[in-house]
Amino acid sequence: MGQNLTFPRKHPVAVTLLLLTLSGIGLGGTLWACADSSCSPGWQLASPDYDCGGRAAISPGNDTRINILLLMRSLKPVNSDRAGADGDVNNPQFGRTFMTWPGLRAAFWPQAGEKDQESSAMGNGDAAGCAVSPDGVAAFNAALAVETDLPAAERAELARLRARTGCDAAHWDDAPISTRLGREYLSYLKAADAFHKGDWQSARQGFASLTRSRSKWVAETAQYMPIRIGLRAAVAKAVDEYGDFAGPEKVDAAAVKQAGDAIGAYLKAYPKGRYATSARGLTRRVAWLNEDMAALVQSYEKLVATVPGDDEAAADLAEEIDIKLLERPDAGRIIGSQNGVPLLLAVADLKQMRGQNTDPAPLSASELTAQKRQFAAHPDLYGLLQASRAYYGGDDPKAILALLPDAARSSGFTPLAFSRQVLRGMALGRTRDPNEAGFWRDLLKGASPLYERPLVEMGLAIRWQRDGRVEQVFAPGSPITDSMTRTILLQTLAPPAILRMTARDGTRPGRERDVARFTLLYKDLTRGAFGDFGNDLTLVPANAGSEGGLWDFSQQDRIPTGLFRTGQWSDGFPCPSITQTAATLAKSPGDAKARLCLGDFYRLNGFDGFGLFNASEDRSMLGSGPDGFSGRSLSRSDIYAAIIADRRAAPDDRAYALYRAVMCYSPSGYNGCAGPYRTSEEMDAAQAPQADRKAWFTELKQRYPQSRWARSLRYYW
Repeated sequence: MGQNLTFPRKHPVAVTLLLLTLSGIGLGGTLWACADSSCSPGWQLASPDYDCGGRAAISPGNDTRINILLLMRSLKPVNSDRAGADGDVNNPQFGRTFMTWPGLRAAFWPQAGEKDQESSAMGNGDAAGCAVSPDGVAAFNAALAVETDLPAAERAELARLRARTGCDAAHWDDAPISTRLGREYLSYLKAADAFHKGDWQSARQGFASLTRSRSKWVAETAQYMPIRIGLRAAVAKAVDEYGDFAGPEKVDAAAVKQAGDAIGAYLKAYPKGRYATSARGLTRRVAWLNEDMAALVQSYEKLVATVPGDDEAAADLAEEIDIKLLERPDAGRIIGSQNGVPLLLAVADLKQMRGQNTDPAPLSASELTAQKRQFAAHPDLYGLLQASRAYYGGDDPKAILALLPDAARSSGFTPLAFSRQVLRGMALGRTRDPNEAGFWRDLLKGASPLYERPLVEMGLAIRWQRDGRVEQVFAPGSPITDSMTRTILLQTLAPPAILRMTARDGTRPGRERDVARFTLLYKDLTRGAFGDFGNDLTLVPANAGSEGGLWDFSQQDRIPTGLFRTGQWSDGFPCPSITQTAATLAKSPGDAKARLCLGDFYRLNGFDGFGLFNASEDRSMLGSGPDGFSGRSLSRSDIYAAIIADRRAAPDDRAYALYRAVMCYSPSGYNGCAGPYRTSEEMDAAQAPQADRKAWFTELKQRYPQSRWARSLRYYW
């Protein structure tokens, strides 16, 4: 892929930085309020806009690379049984339902190592400067090994020099190489050294003199290297200070032509040579540098149709197409102007369907109808495009059902066939079809264990939550087997009985049981179920840990349930254990001292700004809806406000409440005691005006001047 940052992928950097800045005061992502991550997948079937968590269903919101790869894996049968594959290890909150591009590659090709996607005979592609590649050294040494006429001493000296080629000032003329064959290898290294140091003329001359070498390896490599020289020279002045491609206008067109001519010369001399595949592939680089997008599109279309989808080369190709073509703002126009490129056109169409894509305008029904002839050989793909446009355009879902016949009972699916059925299920959900749950259960049987089945399980779980039957997710023998799906429902909709049942169920994964315990105890305290807290605490093992904190709750392996047993209770204001505090509040919910101690438990153990999974109000999202706990969540701000308003509160209690209410705004000036916030609007609504904070400060100083809290407070924020 060479200089592969021509059209940088757009990320919501400004939004991410804002969220990271505000996360310390309780404003996290919409879904994972405490995740130390800039990306949270939307736990819903629909994917109307670019979503960092890709789905196994080809859809508008998928990373275009994912859509390309899924399409390639649909064209020829592939082994999709990846039951033992892991989810994305770098994004545990994705479970096995969502995928990042790196996570998808690692799941499909777990043993594949990092490699140079355009490795050359030199073993270091187009990299400049000292670039000692193990593969390049191995190839050179393998060539030396078959040269039986080469003395062992010369072979050793040449191997030593190869390891330093391009790295420092070599004294080639002083090398103890005297045989003709040895001198040819030495000349090869000298030309290679010039190549790595950007001396194009010397490199060209050096390799040109070796095309008739006695060594077949040297002769063929010398014929191939002018391709690399031309490409390196072409972009030498087209790279900015950050190493990014600065634009085609800075490319050396003469050097590009030299590279193109060199490709033709090499393939004529070695049509089946060791570098023939690389040379043919580099014709795409030449086309890209020449801005010959028509040739590039045609080449990519042919490769998408022919490269096997279970070969990692398919993933490499998807990367290249995305960077070199699809990230261009005019990619849709370029592809749409070509004939006979239905596969690329489908990917471009899906991207244009994205809900927030305003340039160009979302794909219209008439535009898609005009493309019908292009998809004559791919009617199922065209049907998916029609149905996707209709679904995300808000059309009548019954029309979508007509486009996508029911095939849920199939024993297996290509990614394209699976995508069609998932979209059908989504349309059934939109019509409130009574058989939607049955459809998802049928679809489970043929779905692949990795990515596909968990997505279907999510569809079934969302239908059950909409019907108020979330208990079926946790019933014995339930088809919902994905732990992350259950974990989300434990944090959101599960009533106390299900949380207790899961905490006791030894067949569940340990983390899932810990999430149930933690959620139960957290909601006991925040929802005022103080009478249940003591009994529910017995569900926590005596040796439960509290390490890890709560900042990365969604991703950390160990859930700190031990906080409720061994957490900190006091750092100045006298408080008993949280168990005793809860027992006091169970008997006397208005006890001011106990309420202040509850607030200190939140503060001292990292609960400020903490939130469990928090779905949006969209009922099509997993975890959306009322849970089984009564009342609203009680924050520290609520505690302090109630005690400040209670003129009958004991002086020391009221002074402490005033002190803590002011300190909620230290040092950011934002309320850090009322989160988590789902939106900046929620955060703004939770702020007390500065005049109120000043009034608290003044009252503390004037009414309780002798309290330790008045003496220690110097500012209000």
